[in-house]
Amino acid sequence: MRRSDVRLLITYTVSLCAAFAVSAKLCSEARADSAVVVVPAPPSPPPPPPERFANPPPVATSPVVTNPPYDDYEHRYELYRSPMRLHLGPAGATTGQSVGLGLGLAADFGRGSVGFRLAAAWLRGEPGDATKTPIADGLAQYTGEVTLDFNKRGPWHPVLGVGAGVARIGRGDGGGTIGIGTAGLRIEYALAFDDADVRIGLGAQGVMAGPSDREVRDVKSYALFGASIGVGF
Repeated sequence: MRRSDVRLLITYTVSLCAAFAVSAKLCSEARADSAVVVVPAPPSPPPPPPERFANPPPVATSPVVTNPPYDDYEHRYELYRSPMRLHLGPAGATTGQSVGLGLGLAADFGRGSVGFRLAAAWLRGEPGDATKTPIADGLAQYTGEVTLDFNKRGPWHPVLGVGAGVARIGRGDGGGTIGIGTAGLRIEYALAFDDADVRIGLGAQGVMAGPSDREVRDVKSYALFGASIGVGF
C-alpha cells in the first residue's frame, strides 16, 4: 500500500472518531436536558378587596352602680333640714280629772339624730273643784330636753325627749313653783319642700313633780299633750 493511501486512511479514521465523539456528547446533553422538569411557582393570591365601610368606633359604656350612696325614696321627701325649727300649736294638760287647754311653743336645734329642744306652754287650769284638780287655776311650764330622732331621714320622725324644767301653778292664794322632770314622745311628718323644713307634729309628755313650794306640794304629776306645726329656714 502506498504511503499516500495510508495517510488518507489515518485521516479518515481520525475524522470518523471525532464525528462519533461529537455525536455522543450531543446525545448525552439531549438526554440530560429532557430529564430536567421545571415546575412554575404558584400564582400569588389576589389582594383582599378594600373595605367599603369603616368599623364603627367602640361604644363607651357607663359603669353600673350597684350600691347607691343614699336611698332616693327617703331623700326626696326631705331635701333640706334646718338647724333650727320653731314649733307652735295648741296644747293641753291634765291630772286625770279634766283637761286644761292652752298654747305650746318650742324651738328645736340640730340636724342629726341627737338634738335639743327648748319648750314653753301656757294653759288654763282643769275645770272643776280646786281641791280635786291641783292645776285648777292655770299652769305655765318651761323645759329643756335632749332629743333623739329615730329616723333623721325620710318624712316620718319619731322623736324621744327627756329633760327638766320648772312649772308655775296658779291658785287663788298665789300659787307656787315646782321643779319638774319630763319624758315624752312625739311624731313629726316633714313636708317635701326643697328650701324649707316644714313639719307637722303630735306629741305627749309625762311630767313628774320635784322640789316645790309649800302651796303646790299636792301636785305630784300630770300629762301634757299637743299638736304643732314647725318651720325651719
